[in-house]
Amino acid sequence: MFRIASAVALLLMLMAGPSVAQRGPGGDRWVELGTMKVGFLADRDVLRLDRDEAWFGREGPFSDLRLTAERSDIHIMNVRVVYLNGFAEDFRVDGNVRRGQSINIDLRGDRSYLRQIEFIYRSKISFKGEARLQVEARVARRGPPPGPGPGPGPQVELLGSQKIGFAVDRDVLRVGRREGRFSRIALRALDNDIEILDMKVFYGRGGPPDDIQFRRVLRVGQRSEAIDLRGREPRVIDRIEFVYRARPNFRGAATLEVYGVH
Repeated sequence: MFRIASAVALLLMLMAGPSVAQRGPGGDRWVELGTMKVGFLADRDVLRLDRDEAWFGREGPFSDLRLTAERSDIHIMNVRVVYLNGFAEDFRVDGNVRRGQSINIDLRGDRSYLRQIEFIYRSKISFKGEARLQVEARVARRGPPPGPGPGPGPQVELLGSQKIGFAVDRDVLRVGRREGRFSRIALRALDNDIEILDMKVFYGRGGPPDDIQFRRVLRVGQRSEAIDLRGREPRVIDRIEFVYRARPNFRGAATLEVYGVH
């Protein structure tokens, strides 16, 4: 009788194995997105997901990515997530993931419709050979269906654009309450490179502005990473003040596009 009971218990454990493996602490469900082979030199690789919107509708949205190092340690410098609507988010990691261990990347909300994930990383030199990076996404707890938006992925809205000359200039982009509430903004340079010297965000209900330390050059066609705004809740943006200039060259004046991320 004892042998029969033991055999039944073992059979139940084997049958339960696959479903348990997909769940983490607290019953979280993870979906495997793919595995990357990591060389010994610093490399830039792209994991293309090649899933359609229907798949993401069934499996998503996702709240986190989990990156697991296999065979050897992996030093990850940067991770960029690109969505089907073209919006991209950069996550600066710059850390070592030991063999058999994982790190999580918070997607800053419930995210769906991932087009690809780009990595800058390298494998630690080891007699075990090149490392592999397993990529998984945690399925977020499903809430009410999302409202209409400008396409799959985070809801991104063009707030406005400004023409920029070669001289250092101070401009104001007025947004207003009608545009809605935003938790982040992103910038895009068109026609020429743009040097951003200062940026302040003023909110609809007054209070101190965000003095955002974003002093850098945006190359023509480049979109910045999403820039977090102060506060835990999305806020109404009244206006954004810039100090900037276009980089002098044969291309002429530049255009700065400003996007709001809901």
